[in-house]
Amino acid sequence: MNTMIKDQVVKKEWILSAIDRCDSCAAEALVKITGLPGDLMFCGHHYNKIIDDKKGYEKIMSFMINIVDERDKLVEDKSKRKNY
Repeated sequence: MNTMIKDQVVKKEWILSAIDRCDSCAAEALVKITGLPGDLMFCGHHYNKIIDDKKGYEKIMSFMINIVDERDKLVEDKSKRKNY
């Protein structure tokens, strides 16, 4: 992802790679939630499903120490596609 800052392009460094997989469906993980017992990884769809549910949100917030949210990758990937 590139961001313009005063006529400079700053390249976003992604932490998650295509090797990282969703714990629910094995799609590419875009969100990594770190808790004391370990990490949970989710695709955008499953993360949204959990967060949109009140109980799911509360469970994630009580579990998490850190969240890496890279759902912005989906927007960047669309901008790279050529329209034929």
